[in-house]
Amino acid sequence: MSNDSTTNRALPLIIGGLCVVLAVLVWQVIPRSPEAYAEPDLPVALDGEEGVDPVQDAINQVNGPNPMAGILALKALAEQDPPNVDAVIELGRFSIQSGQIDKARERFAQAIELAPDRSEPLIQLGMLELDGGAPAEALIHFERALVVDSAANNAWFFQAQCHERLGNPGLALASYRRFLPLSPDTVIEAAVQQRIVLLEQNSTNS
Repeated sequence: MSNDSTTNRALPLIIGGLCVVLAVLVWQVIPRSPEAYAEPDLPVALDGEEGVDPVQDAINQVNGPNPMAGILALKALAEQDPPNVDAVIELGRFSIQSGQIDKARERFAQAIELAPDRSEPLIQLGMLELDGGAPAEALIHFERALVVDSAANNAWFFQAQCHERLGNPGLALASYRRFLPLSPDTVIEAAVQQRIVLLEQNSTNS
């Protein structure tokens, strides 16, 4: 058997594996909100301290010794009039961590309704759909995220992921190329470049 035949059969496996690794890298390295910079072990702010962000204070409690108090604080913020959108988004994230995917979808959909000009809940909902095996639905959310926020750079990457799963390698390559100069990290940049090369090779050999 020729080396070309072996390479042709191996490329889809390599591409698939790299796809998963890249998705994890991008989702972990690219901050999804200012809270993404927060260290979980920061001391909890004192109640009533001037200038304290109540959402961040609640997040600190969730990550501290009394997580239920933090969750209740976030729920109170999410249920006030008007609801605190950041609290709604954070409750969606914590719902994912606790395995309550349907509840997470409800929270992100609520945040989109409350703040249609924000890209973050759209990307979060898109990720849930993508992870749930619905790339067509996910693609709609990622495209909309870029409409409302042209700086939502990671939406280009996840659009590429959707196109790959939908069998559109040309559109996937176009999205990866849009994302490449916006990559926030040299490791991700190198990985995306490799991904582009593999897709190009697979397209040429198919």
